[in-house]
Amino acid sequence: MFESFNVPGLYIAVQAVLALAASWTSRQVGERTLTGTVIDSGDGVTHVIPVAEGYVIGSCIKHIPIAGRDITYFTQQLLREREVGIPPEQSLETAKAVKERFSYVCPDLVKEFNKYDTDGSKWIKQYTGINNISKKEFTVDVGYERFLGPEIFFHPEFANPDFTQPISEVVDEVIQNCPIDVRRPLYKVTLYPFPFPYFVTLQPPFKMD
Repeated sequence: MFESFNVPGLYIAVQAVLALAASWTSRQVGERTLTGTVIDSGDGVTHVIPVAEGYVIGSCIKHIPIAGRDITYFTQQLLREREVGIPPEQSLETAKAVKERFSYVCPDLVKEFNKYDTDGSKWIKQYTGINNISKKEFTVDVGYERFLGPEIFFHPEFANPDFTQPISEVVDEVIQNCPIDVRRPLYKVTLYPFPFPYFVTLQPPFKMD
């Protein structure tokens, strides 16, 4: 196939390594390095991957059963408990849209609750959808769901009582299992292209730890 299309060159790399290379475009990155810890989260599973000098330390990779789908389901549950105007057959679709448009990770959960309680009009957003059956508009107020959805990475017991280890502890455990000479640079660079292209205000995964 490559001969047919006259491909001049081909380079195959692990996604975690490419994520580290892509981070060089950020203004916040002062040193270009291929050593770091990458949190790679998709729809169904999240992996914490240590990379040293461009090589993945495969024996130290860990995965956790919390990912983007769980955020959607948890947001759906929160909206169902509070919003009666959402068409039942569209609750999952609405939760996904709310997650993608409004969600973010907060640095301090208690302070975030206080912000919404003291000045709700500033922080509460509105989502407007169309009922697929009646074709009428419905409106949903989006409050605590904005930050409680992503919070399951730091308090997984909110969504999964069988798994209670926060992402910060998983990252620490992964790095501690790596050779001692690479631990410091692994702590220094932590990337999280986890299911958050949406969460532009994402804080470092250690938050207040």
